[in-house]
Amino acid sequence: MAIIGYARVSTTHQKLDSQLEALQEYGVDKIYQEYDSGRNKNRVVLEEVLGQLQPGDTLVIFKLDRLARGTQHLLKLLEDFEERHINFVSIQNHIDTTTPMGKLIFTIMGAFAEMEAALIRERVLAGLKTARTKGVKLGRPSVTEQINEAIELYTGSELTTKEIVERSGVSVTTLYRHINKRQLPLRG
Repeated sequence: MAIIGYARVSTTHQKLDSQLEALQEYGVDKIYQEYDSGRNKNRVVLEEVLGQLQPGDTLVIFKLDRLARGTQHLLKLLEDFEERHINFVSIQNHIDTTTPMGKLIFTIMGAFAEMEAALIRERVLAGLKTARTKGVKLGRPSVTEQINEAIELYTGSELTTKEIVERSGVSVTTLYRHINKRQLPLRG
């Protein structure tokens, strides 16, 4: 009967440190680490973990949202664990499905996790809508805008080439390619 830990963050820019520390303190035998969105139900590492779990094993996670973001996905996983006689523990949420109370709390916490994700999505969409109505241009600036800005800085300021590329976000090569295309005189 193995105790397996699963840690996940959405991007490689995020850190797994607190999750790994909690899993090690819990006493897991092995920890699987994944960098993928919780909304993605077909995560490679999670699928590997689920495939390796045997009856009597325990899957331990730091927090429910590390396993899944939706109630349906969480409930489907719980049902699968129950059918396969696999125990489940969420350290932060104090859930241990070997108890009836743990099963109830798991279901309730899953619903709250889904609601929280929906509220965050709602706030982001409302913020984007407000920004659009105020005329804010969303997204990355187009490359053409960046090049035009760099050319304007090159021809209309005393900034160094290094300062121009840092401000405009274009490379030195791109800047000089467009200076040549436009047949602008080079600085002395």
